[in-house]
Amino acid sequence: MQLNKKLNQIDKNVFEENLEPRDLKGSNQDKLLKYYEKYMILIGIGGQSLFYLQAFKIFMTGSARDVSLSGFIIASISLVSWLIYGIIIKNTVLVTVNAIAVVGAALTLFAIFWVS
Repeated sequence: MQLNKKLNQIDKNVFEENLEPRDLKGSNQDKLLKYYEKYMILIGIGGQSLFYLQAFKIFMTGSARDVSLSGFIIASISLVSWLIYGIIIKNTVLVTVNAIAVVGAALTLFAIFWVS
């Protein structure tokens, strides 16, 4: 009888331990996430450089003939929406990358209107 109580208590403790959430702070997964966030900022900035390259080309050639104004307007609306979302959820990666992109998209739209 005494042995049964002890075994039941051990089973109960093991079961409860498995249900508790694990603390990931300081773990390898937490470190990986921090490195991946830095990587995503770099990749995001690199990817958003398209807008700056397009604006530069428009200013250098003096022509926006082959550039889709509607495409850049849609992209700008999307970027502003993602920026607002990043601000709301306080996500540094989204805010950083989309703030840079919004400036680049605005510069491109300015270039399109400037040469037209």
